[in-house]
Amino acid sequence: MSPDTLRAYTIALGASAGRLRRYPALARERGWEGRVEVVVALLPGMAQPRVSLKQSSGHELLDEQALRMVRGAVDNVPLPEGLRGRTITVRLPVEFSLAAE
Repeated sequence: MSPDTLRAYTIALGASAGRLRRYPALARERGWEGRVEVVVALLPGMAQPRVSLKQSSGHELLDEQALRMVRGAVDNVPLPEGLRGRTITVRLPVEFSLAAE
């Protein structure tokens, strides 16, 4: 597995997740902010990577939105041939900041 292939896949996932970004209205109204860390993991024999929560923002609504974003990215970004059948782990941080909105 080439580190460049994994890096390119990670960048593509991040970009796709960014396009799916939505700040939940309730979280915005209540002033909730936070950083969520999402993990994308693939083990040999898995057809599709598994998306899970690594670190919570402290707000379930923000955590769920981050998971939706990354799951959508996994659905939109094809797994490169060089990563198929490999064990990979990608960490994607998702920052929810009202100042950045």
